Amino acid sequence: MYRKMPLRVIFVVSTLLQVITAVGLTGYFSFRNGQKAVNEVATKLRDEVTGRVKDKLLVYIETPHLINRLNANAIELGELDKHNIQYKQKYFWQQIRTFPVITYNFYGNVTGEYLGARRLASGDLQVMERDRTTGYNQYFATNAQGDRTKRIQSLPNFDARQRPWYKEAVAAGKPIWSTIYPDFSTGGLAITAAQPIYDKQGKLKGVLGSDFIFSEVNTFLQKLKIGASGQTFIVERSGLLVATSTPDPSYRNRTNQTQRIKASESKNYLIQQSAKHLERKFGNFSKIHSSQLLDFEIQGERQFLQVTPLKDSRGLDVLIAVVVPEADFMKRIHENTRITVVLCLLSLIVATVVGLQTSLWIVKPIQRLNTAAKGLADGNWEQKLAVDGSYEISELAESFTSMAKQLKELFATLEEKVRDRTQALAKINGELKNKNALIRKIFGRYLSDEIVSNLLESPQGLELGGKRQKITILVSDLRGFTATSERISPEQVIAILNFYLQYMAEVITRYEGTIDEFMGDGILTFFGAPTVRANDTERAIACAVAMQQAMIPVNQQMQAWGFPEIEMGIGIHTGEVVVGNIGSEKRTKYGVVGNHINLAYRIESCSVGGQIIVSEDVLAEVRDMVQVEATQQVQMKGVKDPINLYEISGIRGEHNLFLSKSTEEFRELPEPILLQYVTLESKHIGDRWYEAQIIKLSHREALIQCQSHEGKLPPLTNLKLILLDENLPQEVREDFYGKVLEKPTAEGSFYIHFTALPPSVRVMLDQIYNASSLENQYPNCNENPLALSKTDI
Repeated sequence: MYRKMPLRVIFVVSTLLQVITAVGLTGYFSFRNGQKAVNEVATKLRDEVTGRVKDKLLVYIETPHLINRLNANAIELGELDKHNIQYKQKYFWQQIRTFPVITYNFYGNVTGEYLGARRLASGDLQVMERDRTTGYNQYFATNAQGDRTKRIQSLPNFDARQRPWYKEAVAAGKPIWSTIYPDFSTGGLAITAAQPIYDKQGKLKGVLGSDFIFSEVNTFLQKLKIGASGQTFIVERSGLLVATSTPDPSYRNRTNQTQRIKASESKNYLIQQSAKHLERKFGNFSKIHSSQLLDFEIQGERQFLQVTPLKDSRGLDVLIAVVVPEADFMKRIHENTRITVVLCLLSLIVATVVGLQTSLWIVKPIQRLNTAAKGLADGNWEQKLAVDGSYEISELAESFTSMAKQLKELFATLEEKVRDRTQALAKINGELKNKNALIRKIFGRYLSDEIVSNLLESPQGLELGGKRQKITILVSDLRGFTATSERISPEQVIAILNFYLQYMAEVITRYEGTIDEFMGDGILTFFGAPTVRANDTERAIACAVAMQQAMIPVNQQMQAWGFPEIEMGIGIHTGEVVVGNIGSEKRTKYGVVGNHINLAYRIESCSVGGQIIVSEDVLAEVRDMVQVEATQQVQMKGVKDPINLYEISGIRGEHNLFLSKSTEEFRELPEPILLQYVTLESKHIGDRWYEAQIIKLSHREALIQCQSHEGKLPPLTNLKLILLDENLPQEVREDFYGKVLEKPTAEGSFYIHFTALPPSVRVMLDQIYNASSLENQYPNCNENPLALSKTDI
């Protein structure tokens, strides 16, 4: 149909259709955007008004409690106990005058004393006190300096200790709010902030109180501009009004009695209908727990309503409501819409006339241009498009010519450009792979491969937080390394540690453990985080055995370097902890939190060099496949009941790893070695040194006899020891350390395992041990077979 239609008609019709469509859409979207703008403006207005009311109210309600804290400080410092009644009354008078939002400021103590100051509706300030003889509460007028002048009023049978604010504050034991009530002094609604006061022994001294009036809140709300006719009001959960932006009171007087008004009974129709809508929607106000954006209709007119809870820790619980009629905004929107429609209609008429005239001018040149364009479409790249007509049509002809030339060049070079681009993308992809590998390598030196993969591949890998998870915890620590590190240079300490940790890290990685951190010469390792496996506990035991086996090549290297051997103790425990990213957005650490971590450290502290100690929870999971060497019951610090610990020497099954256990060969010494020792608790040294002597000796243990120690030393007690013989060289009179073993001995003696021996002491004990062996072989020989003297040692 369109092929037979003249170009002029098509041009005019299409122009009219476009203009009509544009006009229609413009009018429609103008109206829709107007409504959307109304909703946005109404929401912003409600949020802004609610925020301002909430902030102002928080300032108001904080003031009475601030005054109570100031008064409490004065009482605690004794400032109010050193002066007479009239001075104290003047003090409260000063508080009333300084803070205009309070009407009463008073103090009642446990002896029945009651005094303070108040503000009347007229603005006059009075002081008050209770006559403890008559029980009358007396009110006195004051002058400009706060001195009382004459008695104004006297009320009988007043005892502050029986007042609700006093009893409720004492029962709560902390600062509280009273219920909202009518204040007979000012005629407005008020609330009392009460705070109990205690002496240093925690004994109640009295209760401080400050009354806050809501008339200041009413004044503030009335000054708020909420659209043209919007209102805001504050209501209790019971539905009773507290304050409104209208001049109408929140209470009424009937037969000399003040009666509160419900929001649904307000004289203001907008507030009344808003409260009724909230009651219909939620049932009652107590079910509103969060800020709500609502809308409803009053006589066909839409209303925007927002209600927000305001609650504090002292018992205040109210709702702030802001309601704005949609009509406050829509009047201007409707006017703008009408103007838009008129302008669109005028544009339609003008566009129609201009389109008709323009079609006459451009149809013929376009027809000639169309013919030339068809030739170009047929592949005639060298065609010269010469078309007479308007400037724009001439420019279009030149553009066709330029386009033909560019198309020709493009087809000629397209394949080459594609090839170059493919090579560039391949190069970029390779660089990205190299950078990714570098990132993994760098992070892999600080974190396990599983944690690095979790960070790089999971979008949630860097999120802060954690989850409860059962894991097996392995804690290892070197024995005797601290003493060794004190006698060598820091560079040598780092070299030894790096060599030792390299061996241990390779073993832990082989058994798929997660190294959480290196702590000096200690290692904290997890099995079951971040990835949970069915055999986590089994792998932890196998890893511990392999780590003890790895100490053999470590000590071979130590001997090659000329350093004494080092030993490692291991503790293993399993339990539920919180695992995840701990820290802040700028600094985060993958770790665990929980009591089971502390228990794992304490279990490790019960081990000596070469031992693997596990908890009963660990043994319960691998009992059928481990080899248990010994059992001991230990009372842990921070644990109520004693726990059973087990020494493990190997694991059967898939791993089949066992420690080679060497039996300690004790030899009696022909002459005891005198020494002194003191007990150690954590890093603290005991108060008393005890004299003792070594009577039996092995390579790593000794039997010590001591008659001066009261009672028997508990197993696992750490000792600091020093040799006493004055004939010994100075270099062997260094401190060395041991741990009490749980072995049966005679009364007054105990076995120890050496945990740290200086090289000189190690050499001397080895020489004495070897010498005692020869003396046992030649008991009738009067001479020392080794010709060994203490001076030689």
